[in-house]
Amino acid sequence: MNKRILIVGGAVLFVAAAFWFYIKPNYLSSKPATVYTEEQISQAPRPTVQLEERVLNLKAPSTAPNYVKAMIALEFADPDHKWMGLSGAGLEAKNKAYADELKPEMHRIWDTITSVVGAKSVDQVSSQEGREKLKEELVVAINNDLHKEKVESVFFVTFITQ
Repeated sequence: MNKRILIVGGAVLFVAAAFWFYIKPNYLSSKPATVYTEEQISQAPRPTVQLEERVLNLKAPSTAPNYVKAMIALEFADPDHKWMGLSGAGLEAKNKAYADELKPEMHRIWDTITSVVGAKSVDQVSSQEGREKLKEELVVAINNDLHKEKVESVFFVTFITQ
């Protein structure tokens, strides 16, 4: 009789342990995947990297060179919605970490920016329409050169031509 109680008790403990450690965490306690609305996604912050201010050459005759002094911010795609709900110091910290991860690609980004901007004249970038077209060209050109990340938007924090 004692052996029978031990065997039944052991079987009950085994089933209870299997339920507790395998079935419960995997099926009963799992959270459903978060579903975001299109409005939430469109209003969510994106990974943003602000590049240092630089002076770049514009297309001009060598006797009268033209320059642009620009500080550019790049906003990247966030397909996994990792930036959803971030704000303030948390957003700044995550953007700083993102910028650190992007450092190996910075030479490609700056080379592309220099090439695209250098192909423009002062007349082409002095109007609002010209700057908007330049932004679009920069997005396409940078995305062609980057391996993993994709730029969604380009912002000119400062843009001064001479």
